[in-house]
Amino acid sequence: MSNHQASEQMLGYLYQVRYALALLLNHDNPDFQISMEKFDDIAFSKDDVPKQLIQVKHHVQHHGNLSDASTDLWRTLKVWIDVINTSPGILDGTEFLIITTSIAPKDSAAYCLKKDDNRNTDGAYQLLKEICEKSENKAHTTYYNAFLKMDEKTLKKLVEQICIIDGVSNIIDVDKDLRKQIRYSCIPKYENHICERLEGWWYRKAIEALCSDVPIFITQNQIRELIVSMSQEYSDENLPIDIFEFGPFQENDLGDDEKIFYKQLELIRLGNRRIQVALRDYYRAFHQRANWVRNDLLFINELEKYEQRLIDEWEHCFAEMEDNLDEYGRADEEDKIKEGRTLFSDIEDLDIRIRPKCQEAFVMRGSYHILANQLKVGWHVDFFERLKHLLNM
Repeated sequence: MSNHQASEQMLGYLYQVRYALALLLNHDNPDFQISMEKFDDIAFSKDDVPKQLIQVKHHVQHHGNLSDASTDLWRTLKVWIDVINTSPGILDGTEFLIITTSIAPKDSAAYCLKKDDNRNTDGAYQLLKEICEKSENKAHTTYYNAFLKMDEKTLKKLVEQICIIDGVSNIIDVDKDLRKQIRYSCIPKYENHICERLEGWWYRKAIEALCSDVPIFITQNQIRELIVSMSQEYSDENLPIDIFEFGPFQENDLGDDEKIFYKQLELIRLGNRRIQVALRDYYRAFHQRANWVRNDLLFINELEKYEQRLIDEWEHCFAEMEDNLDEYGRADEEDKIKEGRTLFSDIEDLDIRIRPKCQEAFVMRGSYHILANQLKVGWHVDFFERLKHLLNM
């Protein structure tokens, strides 16, 4: 296979996934379920019974064709004939669609199968039968033989239920179709972010579906709820959370400029399990904050103001810890460690949000670790004196 053919084939697979999302969002029945590669390239079903079987054909470098001898057309017919031979009942109430970027030539079988005033299923059947009987294309022999061997009544019923949708958006232009669907669910300046997150989620779902032995179905209502949920994250009172899993991590995974907060946890002899959780919170917060900055989602000086709020609250708690230690008289190291752990736990239990509806706890906890890494906050009463030498390393 040439590089050009391989690229076309890869684009075809990606297009199938991307166009499936556009189809789902545009579908008239929000209760229909969509599946990929279970019944066909794409299928809409209800109660696990296919209602529409869809073959998607994509061409970028060349236009492809839907002539009566078209490989796209005949390969698809062979697929559907095989399906019917295996499950004859599928013909009852199922629509067979070819959705393609190509254009059906006038007076061709494909042209006769479009959903318009020129639809002529009997004429399409006769044109296809004539190709089977007269064509000398050996590469299509298997397709033609399968067509001619099928019972004529069954074959005509299949043709009656085939619909050609031609000239649809290619893999680039379908992006515009998706945006039309989400445009009224979000603030315009966040449209790109929501579209990217939606497609990222959809591609992950598609991979899950294609790898699963158990059928995975998705409804339009599910997608619309997801879009609304994402849109609500992009507001003046909220921020999107798109960093979900990190770990497991060890101290060796930390860069030289990231180890101070880890040393802070060692000073109060935090257990291994809690240190693992702290590492996860640190990395999630670090990368989530970086995403917000990179995507220009924060107000001017918002992170700095948020960190100052965290520091202010820590100062109150730290001062209380100092008072507690003074009550010991001459506090020893065990007392300092015990009080430091209590301080750390008290800080973890706080609920200080960067925005009112941004409620993921790791944002605050990880931000405290980021501050601890700069020695702006700490847990052991003597944290600064013991670790300040690390700031210059």
